[in-house]
Amino acid sequence: MDTQTDETLMVNFSKGDQRAFAELYQRHKNPLYRYFMRQLGVAQHARAEELYQDVWYRVIDKRESYAPTAKFTTWLYHIAHNLVIDEHRKMMSSSTYAQSLDDEQIEVPDWDGDKQTAIKACMALLAPLQREAFLLRHEAGFEPAQICEIVGAKAEAVKTRLRYAMNQLRQCLTKKLGDRR
Repeated sequence: MDTQTDETLMVNFSKGDQRAFAELYQRHKNPLYRYFMRQLGVAQHARAEELYQDVWYRVIDKRESYAPTAKFTTWLYHIAHNLVIDEHRKMMSSSTYAQSLDDEQIEVPDWDGDKQTAIKACMALLAPLQREAFLLRHEAGFEPAQICEIVGAKAEAVKTRLRYAMNQLRQCLTKKLGDRR
């Protein structure tokens, strides 16, 4: 079963093949869980776990309507993206949420000198939509066109989010890692 594509596995699962679902779950469990942890933060570990499980419940619920018009991972992460957006909306009022999407002037926290801590802290400073685009591109490995499908945004918006994310990360890391010298 390892040689089958995700799309073939999902079609087989929609026809009742439980082993196909188990294979999909194994292939995508770690990257999908990391996506939720990075979107919600370590402090929201329990909530990230709940949303992670919700994605798989939705995959099960929507199995019969699945059509391989796009990559399975694009479809899977689109479901995850919608859950993250809903979670952010629940956590903040709509005005605070809108403000946070455009907020680029955030004070940088103190560092403990560890590069990984510096990277995580700089990632935390990104606006949520920029952080999501960056993670989908550089951690999950999606192409910009796939990110557009996942998040429901136009190509220029995704490119802008990626460009701002890279610029802000570069500035933040240069400043913080340069200050340690």
